Amino acid sequence: MAKKKKKGKKKKKEEPEPDDQYMKMDGMTLEKKLQQLQERLSESKMKRNLIQIEKDMIHDFYSNTNNEIKENCSQIRNYETKMENMEEQHKVMIKVYMQKVKHLEYEHGQSQENVKSTSRNSMTEEEKVNKETEDDMKKDKDEKKIQYGDNDNANLSEIESVEEDLKGKLTEVDEVLNASKKELISNYERKLAKLKKELDLRLKVEIHEIEERKNQHYNDLMKNHEKAFRDMKDYYNDITRENLDLIKANKESLAQVNNNIIINQTEIDTLKITNGELQEPLMKAKNQRKTLKKQLATYEKDQMSLRNAKAQYIVLKKKVEDFTSKKKELDQKMEKIDREKADMYAKFEVACDQLRSKAEYKNTKLDEKLSELEEDHQRKETQLHELIQRSVIDPKTVDEICKRMEEAIEAKNSLLRNLKYSFAHASKAYNDAIRVYEAKLIEFGIPAEELGLELLTTPTSTMPAGLVAA
Repeated sequence: MAKKKKKGKKKKKEEPEPDDQYMKMDGMTLEKKLQQLQERLSESKMKRNLIQIEKDMIHDFYSNTNNEIKENCSQIRNYETKMENMEEQHKVMIKVYMQKVKHLEYEHGQSQENVKSTSRNSMTEEEKVNKETEDDMKKDKDEKKIQYGDNDNANLSEIESVEEDLKGKLTEVDEVLNASKKELISNYERKLAKLKKELDLRLKVEIHEIEERKNQHYNDLMKNHEKAFRDMKDYYNDITRENLDLIKANKESLAQVNNNIIINQTEIDTLKITNGELQEPLMKAKNQRKTLKKQLATYEKDQMSLRNAKAQYIVLKKKVEDFTSKKKELDQKMEKIDREKADMYAKFEVACDQLRSKAEYKNTKLDEKLSELEEDHQRKETQLHELIQRSVIDPKTVDEICKRMEEAIEAKNSLLRNLKYSFAHASKAYNDAIRVYEAKLIEFGIPAEELGLELLTTPTSTMPAGLVAA
């Protein structure tokens, strides 16, 4: 027993702690790791929310589709009951119209007999009236023939008398015209002879005047030429005299200039000698001036560089402070923009998925409905044609049935137009949402190609329609 107690009193070996990477990290790395884990937590929460939203959306779609299926089934039942009622009404209407046709045939036969009897009576009466009018017309015709013969004889006698009077007047007029014609010819011949004589005299006078003018002009030209020649001769003689005087004056001035050159040359030689003597003190003075100028220039430059360095130091210090403050603000803005970008991208993906799924679902539903309605319409048309061929129906009833069918088709067409409009509305909203998100991404400096979304091909325009809030 003592041994057992001794075993119980033995201390158990302490188990070594598991290796933990966070125990080895310092404070800064732990803070960074904590921030990363918090970001991962927020991302996982966001993803969970997105999954929950998708789940709710799928549930809503499922419930909506079930409701639409129920509504479609009820519409189909109502349509079938309507068709059955219409068939029963059609049968009743056919019976009624067949009875009406029998009554109308009986009435038509009676009306034909009445028309035949009335037409016989009216034909006999019309024949009597026609005979009477024909006799009256024959009598009038004979009387008018007699009157026309008398009138023709009287008119012929009058025409002959008028023709004889006109022939006498015409001969008188011809004689008068011939006499006046001869007088005019003789008068104009006399006038023409006078004009010829006058024109010959005028021609001779004008020729004489032209010759006198020519001689006068010739004399004037000779006088003017002689005068101009004398003027030119005097002008050139004056020029030669002036040139000779100028040559003499220039020769005298040239001699004087040569004398002046000799005098000036002697003065230049004396000035060169004095200039050489004064060259050495001038060089010394110039060297002193240069050294003094250099000293003065470096002093001013040093002062200016000192002042500029101090001013640049102050300006650079302010710039560094401004840049640090701006960097902090920009970092804050960048973080905010990144958060907004992530939120917007998540919202945009959710909205795009919703719109795409809605549009695809509606398109499939519309296609199914269209195919069903077209098949139903073709089936009903074939049934209607068979019914019309089997039963002999009045064309009016057929027209009424066609009108009713056209009204039903027009109602279906209006429903189809509404569905097309809703599809265009949804596709327009989808495209506008993509454009708005692309514009926002471009504003934040993010390329629009990162979305990876394509616009739907729709007949709508790209103008804003107020379907999406920017």
